[in-house]
Amino acid sequence: MKKRGLLLILAVFLTVILVGCGGTKEPAPKVAKSPAIPHEVTQDMDCKSCHASGANGAKITKHLDRPNCTSCHKVKE
Repeated sequence: MKKRGLLLILAVFLTVILVGCGGTKEPAPKVAKSPAIPHEVTQDMDCKSCHASGANGAKITKHLDRPNCTSCHKVKE
């Protein structure tokens, strides 16, 4: 009887440990893919000159504080 009680306690303990630690890893955050640049890009181009105001039909950006557009956005091939 004593052995049976110890086995039951051990089984409960192991179940709590295994179930409690099983699903605790959070999924990786989803990272949005940056849209491709649909036009030619040159070294002397100032992206903000159009993308700050929407000039020439450009999409207005919400992150004008970032210094280098092509570090995230790549030219569409």
